[in-house]
Amino acid sequence: MSDRKDKIIEASIKLFNEKGCLNTSTRHICESIGISVGNLYYYFKNKEEILIEIYTRHLETIFKEVKLIDYESDDVFLFKDFLLNHIIEEEKHNFIYLELNAIVSKFPKFREIKIQNLKLNTELLKKLIKHQINYKYFIPLSNHEIDFLIANAWSIGLNSINYWNLLDNDLKLNRQKSSLNMYYLMKPYLTSKAYENGDLDEALDKLNKGLVNEND
Repeated sequence: MSDRKDKIIEASIKLFNEKGCLNTSTRHICESIGISVGNLYYYFKNKEEILIEIYTRHLETIFKEVKLIDYESDDVFLFKDFLLNHIIEEEKHNFIYLELNAIVSKFPKFREIKIQNLKLNTELLKKLIKHQINYKYFIPLSNHEIDFLIANAWSIGLNSINYWNLLDNDLKLNRQKSSLNMYYLMKPYLTSKAYENGDLDEALDKLNKGLVNEND
């Protein structure tokens, strides 16, 4: 990956968060990093390709912990890292969560990529949950229950930040609450074995510190 391409991606994310994705043009992106439109088009044919690259990288980071699991042995899912990384990724890519429906409607190729990734990552999550059930980190679930647990997790991952933003303007605090939404969804399915190494308690302690300070 070239330095120039990375600079275009980083500048685009910054502008999309500040101005909104739909309000940002490729010319805005070029002006922000001092390159010509022709130079940008050497790397990306249009804004939609930039969006796809951003979204693909974002998903790679979100699902990093899922892919690091040793599926051939007793290996606990690093839920701590998942929760904390979710906050970082949500903060960096705030526009995705705020404008996703509009982006999907506006850019058909992005919509196709999103659907493809949804199918692939759904299968990956099924594999993860079945692995965690097998090694008794999750309670037993039927395939039907797993399907709906994943659907609920996707819904919370995409929409919970919007719920909290409507109630409060503290974006940092809202990201913490959004990650806690995911935890409280999963909590009834986790067994005592999932808490044995203390990592999850550590993550929850970090997330809850902001909430406690806010209430104080």
